[in-house]
Amino acid sequence: MNIESGASQPPKLLNDDGTASMATMLLMSHHAFRRDIARFIRAVAEIKAGDTSRVAALRDEWEKSYRQALHMHHVMEDTGIFPDIKSKHPDLASAIDTLTEQHHMIDPVLERGDAAFADLAHPDQAAMVLDELKTLLDQHLVFEEANITQSLRDTKEFPAPADDKMADMYADGFSWSMQGIAPEVLAEVQKLLPEILRAKLPTAQAEFEARSERV
Repeated sequence: MNIESGASQPPKLLNDDGTASMATMLLMSHHAFRRDIARFIRAVAEIKAGDTSRVAALRDEWEKSYRQALHMHHVMEDTGIFPDIKSKHPDLASAIDTLTEQHHMIDPVLERGDAAFADLAHPDQAAMVLDELKTLLDQHLVFEEANITQSLRDTKEFPAPADDKMADMYADGFSWSMQGIAPEVLAEVQKLLPEILRAKLPTAQAEFEARSERV
């Protein structure tokens, strides 16, 4: 497989046969990263315009959610997903190496973001960090989608959580990535999830909707 620098159009969330797969879940997380960085940019612009009513909520969302989710997403790819893909698809090794290098470029921007969001009384720095992060993230996600997505289409099992605490963590993650996804896609995704996780999703989704409103 040739390494693609980008995709002419976004890959389909569902497989050609209409079923969900691990590719669907990866693409849903990409959707959430793009959705939320746009929200951060808009929120910081509102702070610059003088509306400071949501500063604390925005700071918490960066520190406790977005930057952690993005960093852990990269860690899971580098330590689990990418080595597995390399072993099954050696022709993707060069693309995966590029993706890992991109992760290393994004990490320092996240660290600068920590300092910027700790000082939202001066929001210009946060605005600059977000612009830089969006540029890097757009390039990274497009490259990943062009080169990695297809290799995940045949994987249609999601591991059952080891305990209730892990199920809660998974439910929180899915509630974050599901917001804004078409109902027909979500219906197929739910078919892949264990019952303990499906049962927790309505509560987790309601909590994420409320958090989104606060921020």
